[in-house]
Amino acid sequence: MFASSRSGFLAVLFTAIFISPIAVGVFDALPYALVVIALAVFASYAFGSAWSRPKQVSLVLLSICFTLTLSDLAARPLLLYLYGVRPAERYIHPWPPLPQLHRYEAGVDFVGMTYGDLAAVSGRVDWREWRQIRFVTDEHGFRNEPLGSGSGVRPLDLIVLGDSFGVATGTSQEEILSNLLRDNYGLSVYNLSVSRENPQQEYANLLIEGNRLNTREGTCVLWLIFQGNDLDESYYSELQEPRPVTPGLLARLAGQISEFRTHSPVRALLTPNGASEVLDRTFVDGRQMLFNESYARRRSRTAEDVMRHPNFEHFKETFDAMERLSEKRRLSIAVTLVPSKEEVYGWVLDGGSPWSTRSEPSGFSTVLRGLCERHGFSFLDVKPPLVEASRLYYEKSGALLWWLDDTHWNGDGQRAAAAAISEKLLRSPSTP
Repeated sequence: MFASSRSGFLAVLFTAIFISPIAVGVFDALPYALVVIALAVFASYAFGSAWSRPKQVSLVLLSICFTLTLSDLAARPLLLYLYGVRPAERYIHPWPPLPQLHRYEAGVDFVGMTYGDLAAVSGRVDWREWRQIRFVTDEHGFRNEPLGSGSGVRPLDLIVLGDSFGVATGTSQEEILSNLLRDNYGLSVYNLSVSRENPQQEYANLLIEGNRLNTREGTCVLWLIFQGNDLDESYYSELQEPRPVTPGLLARLAGQISEFRTHSPVRALLTPNGASEVLDRTFVDGRQMLFNESYARRRSRTAEDVMRHPNFEHFKETFDAMERLSEKRRLSIAVTLVPSKEEVYGWVLDGGSPWSTRSEPSGFSTVLRGLCERHGFSFLDVKPPLVEASRLYYEKSGALLWWLDDTHWNGDGQRAAAAAISEKLLRSPSTP
């Protein structure tokens, strides 16, 4: 009886130790769970055997798993520090009522130094363009000052709807597009943008959050569509008719465990950092400018390529749904196509003559314009004005429109985009 109890205890103990790296997120559950079972069986057999060699092998394997788990837990504070310098990554989480969407933590007021996403992916410390930013979220987890939903103020003229370009990750709060349109152009604005979202997710955010916003007939939704990846990200059947559900205790616990596992520092070290996705070029003034390899390849897509894309039908369905929503809520839709850095500064990427980027529309732009005309949406391809502004800003002060180490606009890029959008797309704020 004693031997049987001892064997059972050891089997449970060995299984717990072998499974602990999976529990903290170092490895995926599958196929490693099968390896765990095999290791636990082997260890139980080894410690019940008279042979010493299997016991030694089992002790080594147990020590490795225990060390991985302990190292992962001990490194969590360091990981928090690393995430802390990039607040748009630190504070974003899947939204429990509908995990296909994301939200930032509510009530964030971060002030500190940060650097760009391309520098982060590359792993090159010397490529980081450090800058101080303020990153603030409202009580609903969106990048607005608290009480930014319009409560107690005039109805909204504008809702900025987009992904990380609308959030303006890596740029300080006072220089983001929504705040510039508010402060410089007199508009009442709410920023409903969230990083990592595609057009389908953005539509779902407007559908879910729109009822709480203080809109009026004709409030404009400035819908930012990004050339770089909006056609290529995952689209979800659950978001065709999104139904947020308050999660129960078990669902909340499962979500917290999943979130905890996602931030495994040991897994981050073991996972390739994607440095091959980063292209570096030398700008005319000698500085290193970083580019995204995937965005560079997608510049050459023709209109036919876009319409043959596996996600194009989902993309069109999202525009159909947005038209129905805008009619129901009496909103106007103004679509802005955001070009990638690889387009505007293509001459740097391709080693061409300075300021030789051409302004003709891409295949994606041609298709998107047609979709907007079909649905009655206003449309602006902001690439031509940004191509021109990139030259003018540099000739005047040496300024760029994108961070050197980032796929996103800097403050000057935000200002150039805001000026083009205000002049070429939006109605006067005095227009009812």
